[in-house]
Amino acid sequence: MPIRPENLHRYPRDWPQISARIRFERARGRCECTGHCGLAHPGGRCPAIHEETHPDTGSVVGLTTAHLNHTPEDVRDENLIAACQLCHLRIDHGHHRVTRSLTLAARTAAAGQLGLLPETALTRTEPPTPPRPTRSRTPAAALHQLPFPDVEQETKPMARISVKIAPLHPDGTECTHAVRPSGKPRDPDSGCAGRRNYVVVCSSCGPVGEPHGLHVLAEPAQSAHRDSHKAVLTPATR
Repeated sequence: MPIRPENLHRYPRDWPQISARIRFERARGRCECTGHCGLAHPGGRCPAIHEETHPDTGSVVGLTTAHLNHTPEDVRDENLIAACQLCHLRIDHGHHRVTRSLTLAARTAAAGQLGLLPETALTRTEPPTPPRPTRSRTPAAALHQLPFPDVEQETKPMARISVKIAPLHPDGTECTHAVRPSGKPRDPDSGCAGRRNYVVVCSSCGPVGEPHGLHVLAEPAQSAHRDSHKAVLTPATR
């Protein structure tokens, strides 16, 4: 996976040599994931092989080296694993989600807004139980004196915004058919050509950004767009 410029200083100078040794000398060019990504691989180990077609995604495999504890400075062999793009993204997904939430909270605070709590600090709290209203009878003669709300002046509730990831056929149309994990249709007579890409679709903004080749690659864009709507609705502090 590409290294972000702000993290280059955290990698040792001989990182290219270390990564090549893990991928090609120890792993022999095959993904070493045995469930680290959360998937159950046939035979116990991911079958993806470097520069060959991935059996699940259909894309060409580019073998990478992942840090199991997400610490680039830790280059011990037991902390490194040769992984295909799919396994690497799934291994780092939780870490990237926490990092993204912390970055959003820092940007919101720098802009002078009451930012959202980062995901590492979120705790579930139950709302207090409201007091039970007491029944009181109003005389019929006084009903016409009660201030009824003006229907025309009532504020309408805000429409709920949903951000989803829509699978696409090779021709760019949305796929709603049942498919196998490889993206191919389960029913060959359904007329489905299989899923090729995934695009983020907002109920308010429509399609967002460019299509992605993998569902997991579209998840960061989905979260970022959803967070952008939350940041707009957050009131600024005075």
